[in-house]
Order: sequence, then structure tokens, then C-alpha cells
Amino acid sequence: MKKSLLIALCCSMFFVTFVSAETKTYADIHFMAGRDQTIRPTSVSSSVIPVTAGIDQDLVIVNFSSPLGSATITIEDSFGEVIYEETLNVNGAFTLPISLAGAEADTYLIQIKTAKNKWYAEFDI
Repeated sequence: MKKSLLIALCCSMFFVTFVSAETKTYADIHFMAGRDQTIRPTSVSSSVIPVTAGIDQDLVIVNFSSPLGSATITIEDSFGEVIYEETLNVNGAFTLPISLAGAEADTYLIQIKTAKNKWYAEFDI
């Protein structure tokens, strides 16, 4: 009985460790602010960025926390090829999931541009 209980406990611990390793794939994507047509940092006074994002395997999750108006989201691979682009009207807080299923392992650049601001970040798949 004790031996069976010990085996069951070891199997349970292995299973929990295995499941935890599979589900901890989410990583934050940290945006920086830019201006003009270049990706140069803006002044420190514009430190509040109304966009956050994360990646979970091949799913990019973009979170908007305030209205931005018309915003274009572009994702490029390391060769500068656009693999995703969408323009949408951001009227308030919402979450936009972007599937990159089939994308190769690479470093990607995500940019979000509005009429007045630009935010950008890099992430890996």
C-alpha cells in the first residue's frame, strides 16, 4: 500500500511538472515609444504606453487600454517582410489576438502606429 502511494505521488508530481512546463510559454512584449518615420525614442514625458502585448507560442495578444482612434498594427520578420498588417479603429479598451501559426522561429518587430504616436517592440518565436 505504501509503495503504491509513493508511486502515485511520484507520478502526480511528474505530471504536474510536465503540465506546468507546457503552459508557461507566455512572455511579455515590451513596447517603446517612437516618433516620425523612424524608430527613435520619444522624450521621457510620454512614458505612458496605452498598448501592452504578450506572446504565447505563436499567438500574439495585443491589449489596448484606451481609445487611440485609427491604429495600424504591423508585424515584420527579421528580413523586413510584413507577415501581418491590420488597420482598426480603437474606440476603447479591448484585446486583439493575432495568430502567427506557421511562422518560422525568428525575431519579429511589431509596430503600432496612430496619427500622433508609434510604439514598437521585438519578440521571438
